[in-house]
Amino acid sequence: MKTQTRQIIKILLLAAFAHTAQAQTGDCKFADADALKNYLKPGKRTKPLIMAHQGGTEDGFPGNSMATFERTYSKVPCVLLEIDVRATADSLLVISHDDDLALKTNGKGLLSKKKWKDISRLRLKDPKGSMTEHAIPTFQEVLNWSAGKHLILIIDKKPETSIIRTIQMLQGTGNLYKSVLICYSLKEAQLAHKLAPQLMLAVGFNSPEHIDAVEQSGLPFEQLLALTPRELQDGSFYQRIHDLSVTSSLGTDGNIDTLQTTESKPLYQKIWESGGPDIICTDNPILVQSIFYKKD
Repeated sequence: MKTQTRQIIKILLLAAFAHTAQAQTGDCKFADADALKNYLKPGKRTKPLIMAHQGGTEDGFPGNSMATFERTYSKVPCVLLEIDVRATADSLLVISHDDDLALKTNGKGLLSKKKWKDISRLRLKDPKGSMTEHAIPTFQEVLNWSAGKHLILIIDKKPETSIIRTIQMLQGTGNLYKSVLICYSLKEAQLAHKLAPQLMLAVGFNSPEHIDAVEQSGLPFEQLLALTPRELQDGSFYQRIHDLSVTSSLGTDGNIDTLQTTESKPLYQKIWESGGPDIICTDNPILVQSIFYKKD
């Protein structure tokens, strides 16, 4: 009898685990362009989507490092993982928020002026400026890691980085259908759409005039993600974006993210309760996850 009871309990636990895994990843599989488009479409969500700025930089983890990506992925189901892509002097695409190496590494000078053999020896600083053991990853390394995972890549390709090579690498590693490419102008977005017609694109929706320009751009609205001002706007601003079937994102990095949790928590909640932004882009994705997705 005891053996039978243990077997029943084991079956129930396995079933519960399978249900939890499915709940976390079941709708985060993007086999084609329509899957991601439908997932990001604005709708009746009860909780915000979470974008991890630089992959998240909490608890001493440096931004744009493999360790940080892995940690955030393990704790934030279907995270929108934002990464920054730059090119070295020998044209290797790497992940780095800044061109000035002194800002976030133990190096000096400009990343764009140095070869990979020198960049690869550097180590990253954490948000408080302390050195870590973590190195600058290559874009290829991140794409290989991402390929089989249930997440969304938000690719912040810096303006001087080749858009053609970036898209080719997304295609070549099977990441195109799970990626959103940040574009710094509508002209760049139009080029990206021409190169990869099914790719999701993120563009600035910073004012009513910007929305006018997007409407006249010829870009497919259902494949756009709106990057909106850091300050919360009037409800009509977001409603106009939603009327275009476009999801909106508001960034809290550099402002709300820098506050103590007792101060920041009600501000994150205010953003969501406003009914405006669909996505909170934050340096603190694990904290924001814990606020809105409490364990039962």
